[in-house]
Amino acid sequence: MKKDLPIPLFDTAVIGGGLLGCFCALNLSRRSVSTLLLEKREDVCTGISRANTAVIYPGYDNHPGSLKTSLTLKANRELEEFCRKREVAFLRCGSLLVSCGPKGDRTVEKKYRQGMENGVPGLRLLPRQELLCLEPGLTPQVTLGLYAPSTATVHPWELGIAAWEAAGELGCETRFCSEVTAIRREEGYFCLEINQNRLVRSRTIVNCAGILADRVQGLYREPQIRIRPELAEYLLLEPKVRHAPGHIIFSETEEEGKGITLVPTVNGKLLAGAVSRPANAESPLATSFAGCEKLYRESERLFPGLSGSTRVRSFAGLRPNPYRTDSPRMRLCGLEPLVTETENGMISLIGIKTPGLTCADELGKLISCRILEFLDRGNAEPKELPPRRRYRKYLDGPEYRRILCRCEQVTEGEIRDAIQRGAVTLDGVKRRTGSGMGLCQGSYCSAKIAALLAEHLSVPCGQITKDGGNSCYLAHGPGGTEDD
Repeated sequence: MKKDLPIPLFDTAVIGGGLLGCFCALNLSRRSVSTLLLEKREDVCTGISRANTAVIYPGYDNHPGSLKTSLTLKANRELEEFCRKREVAFLRCGSLLVSCGPKGDRTVEKKYRQGMENGVPGLRLLPRQELLCLEPGLTPQVTLGLYAPSTATVHPWELGIAAWEAAGELGCETRFCSEVTAIRREEGYFCLEINQNRLVRSRTIVNCAGILADRVQGLYREPQIRIRPELAEYLLLEPKVRHAPGHIIFSETEEEGKGITLVPTVNGKLLAGAVSRPANAESPLATSFAGCEKLYRESERLFPGLSGSTRVRSFAGLRPNPYRTDSPRMRLCGLEPLVTETENGMISLIGIKTPGLTCADELGKLISCRILEFLDRGNAEPKELPPRRRYRKYLDGPEYRRILCRCEQVTEGEIRDAIQRGAVTLDGVKRRTGSGMGLCQGSYCSAKIAALLAEHLSVPCGQITKDGGNSCYLAHGPGGTEDD
């Protein structure tokens, strides 16, 4: 009779492989904490992390003295070094918060005072003439602007994947297609049921399940914070104008509601976002004609020359809208990261909002310190962040000269590298290489990339999916071999 296999035991189980989960796993692994990362989908960064403006905020939006402020300021200073070591595209282009009337002017002045109190470097209030010198394409109706030279932007998928790969290189184990379906406490450990049939044990839990974080917390204990999903729509443009935005542009409106943000992306396009509306359960990531038109009109209002720009694509993502269960009508403003802890070593990060991407690494460091305290491990110095691992065994071959994605000039060698690094879907390849993000949106290259995926995974080409959905047939981590 076959003996039952022992249930594996880890110091920490991190639930959710988004940006925050990947950075928590990385920082725990840097402290020699045995870590298991559990992700219900087939890849990392497929949830909230897949759609955002990718802005590294300077810190003037946050209340003075708050934890959120200190994390944002530190992250703004230090994230560039992480991106340099892990070869993540990072662009410190600066930002302008602009207004076109008295109501907006008052908000800009308030943000300036708040930023000065927070110690944000290089802040300046600029009148119309100076704004138009910095950004000649801006509407002449602009009245006041706040210049923040420390604002930056990154490639958000590269950032999350780089953190995940580094965590794996430091010993973190990842299990994909692994949904946590039950959590209970037994003999001093957490016992996590995976996909209703497998078990793992851990001394602590970090719940980074994003839009589902409240539900994961509810598997163990009723959460004090719940989440209403909110849909955010974005529009990607290819500017065909001499004076396209060179800075990140935040806008204050004279009407109710928030203005849009224009972000010059690290790959030369322009991202406009976001228009928010309640999520629809039947089509949770569907964009709307009205949302796209509003983004285009607002972009054109801020930069009239953008009227001739090509619309590359629109897309949408879910964002958490947290509320307290004892006050369901009171919307939480998110002045602090919303962290709830149990006395038994489970930390749930529920409703982390902007600037979640900016603070992901710093939150990961904070959480790792709390886990070490619970494990009574002291506060040892973290291991050095490893340089990016190389998979490019095709570097000297013809694969690196054969273009597969014409729009973005992505080669077959780069596609094969992405598959070696863990991509199992077309979107997984896209997140690692940028393939399919050009004007043709993959109509030329998708079939060729699918064939390479099928070859590597030893499955029929018809089983290769765009985004994975619920069809997961692999349990994998970063693969391939390091080139000497």
